[in-house]
Amino acid sequence: MAEFDSTKGSKLALVVDDSVMQCKVLSVLLKEEGYRVFTANDGMRGVDMYIKYQPDLVLMDINMPVMNGYQAAREIKALSANTLAPLIFITSMDSDQSFIEAIEAGGDGILVRPFSPEVFKAKIKSIQRISDLYAQVKTLQQSQQKDAELAEQLMSGVIESRNFALDKIGIVKKPATLFSGDIQLTAQCPNGDVNVMLGDFTGHGLRSSVGAIPLAETFRAMTKKGFTLFEIVSQVNRQLYDLLPADLFLAASFVSISSHDDTAYIFNAGLPETYIYDEQGEIKQKIDSSHPPLGVVPSLISGSRMAVYSVEQTDRVVLLSDGIIEARSESGEMYGIERFEQAAKLGVINNDIASAVIGDVEEFCQNTPQEDDISLIDVPCNIWAKEHHTAKKSLSVEIGEGVYERSSTGSIWRWRMKLTGNKLAKVNPIPIAMSCVHELECPDDKWQNLFTVLTELYVNALEHGVLGLDSSIKQQAEGFALYFQEREKRLQQLESGAVDLSLAYYRDEHHGRMVVEVIDSGDGFDFDAFRASMAVQEGEENRLHGRGIMLVSQLCKQLEYKNGGSHVRAEYVVS
Repeated sequence: MAEFDSTKGSKLALVVDDSVMQCKVLSVLLKEEGYRVFTANDGMRGVDMYIKYQPDLVLMDINMPVMNGYQAAREIKALSANTLAPLIFITSMDSDQSFIEAIEAGGDGILVRPFSPEVFKAKIKSIQRISDLYAQVKTLQQSQQKDAELAEQLMSGVIESRNFALDKIGIVKKPATLFSGDIQLTAQCPNGDVNVMLGDFTGHGLRSSVGAIPLAETFRAMTKKGFTLFEIVSQVNRQLYDLLPADLFLAASFVSISSHDDTAYIFNAGLPETYIYDEQGEIKQKIDSSHPPLGVVPSLISGSRMAVYSVEQTDRVVLLSDGIIEARSESGEMYGIERFEQAAKLGVINNDIASAVIGDVEEFCQNTPQEDDISLIDVPCNIWAKEHHTAKKSLSVEIGEGVYERSSTGSIWRWRMKLTGNKLAKVNPIPIAMSCVHELECPDDKWQNLFTVLTELYVNALEHGVLGLDSSIKQQAEGFALYFQEREKRLQQLESGAVDLSLAYYRDEHHGRMVVEVIDSGDGFDFDAFRASMAVQEGEENRLHGRGIMLVSQLCKQLEYKNGGSHVRAEYVVS
């Protein structure tokens, strides 16, 4: 029969004992400690009452009819898997075996009769302190769980949902806990190139991803503004070094794929090798880590540079985290590089690398608990070129000393930057110029082609005018890689030279005109020869140099060269 007081808000205790007298004695002592009390006279009834009332404390006799205390304790503990449910055995059996069996049955303590009321109450207070601490920990865990769920929603719904080309780029994300410490980002540059990043923060779980939001914003904003991939990597490293604690850092692989150049630019900082596969599933390149994880040192190590590789439209770039390589089977064997490469090859052949690799990892691991976050990104090297809205016309380049037309009312605003010497190796003026345009004229898709115009004219002035690079290098096998390496070498050795970039914006009632002028300190180049070569190559789709000037000519209303090619003026019209 159940006995209880009517005190509201007090804790609830259940006494299970076949002795009515013992139930009454224990009930009195428990009420003095502020408990409401229910009683049961056999183990089975005790289990039923536990299910009904979910008490905060259970006192259990051992020898009882119908079901003994050991069996009742086991069933109660099975029912309370997610709570502590403190259970104390009350018995006259004073033997080692009874103690052992009580603990094995799930008891949290044992009291041997006879005992004084003071000893009983001390035991109750002791077990209640443990119960209260457990409840506090449980509440904290629930709060952390909610925070983790919110953070995961933020990551998936805000950060990763904004990734570019989710329908074309294969992405796998399999966290070891609710919240993954891995982050996958993709974004498109103003010129149509695609930037991709796979990052693996130290460890896994919520703490390991505190840098995810600022990392994503920096990556996207700098990509959108047209910064080079190396500039993005440098800024991310500085930001994480300032933001993260010393024991938290980011292993990451960055890739920029340019359909315009048929080139992949890759920077691996602490991740397993990044792969370039051909359409048969053969490995064309394996790019090892060449730099410590980001956030470890305040700036990139001196001499760090991008790896550059020529790619075909049918190639694929694959990035993976070490959670794949280090996944373990039931016997403790690691999945390893060789298994990954074979699975990826089958994935290329079947046009689904992500499913092939993850399926193979899961089959290898069977029921082994996942120890680390698993991530993979599969990026095709085709269909990324951005469509430029151009008029269909032939190459139109004017060379001369002509006087430029000026608006009778003058320009609305002007912007100018002149870089000299080693500043040419350290500063990219194009994102700075575009930021100025967006600030003054508001961000708009109509300025995307202007980014292409500025980039082509500035790069042409820097590479051909100041550095004296020959574009014909690109015609060789691995031409873009050789060209890029030579470019970096000459930039690092550059002590003199200059490029002067200026913008002037004019506006009338019908349209706006952006006049771009670029002047370099070089000797220029022979435009007569250039025009002749373009005429000969007209219609050839595989020529690998000279395309930039042709594109600028199509995007601009007017393109003029003077001083042997060291001074160019372009007029870009917007509605």
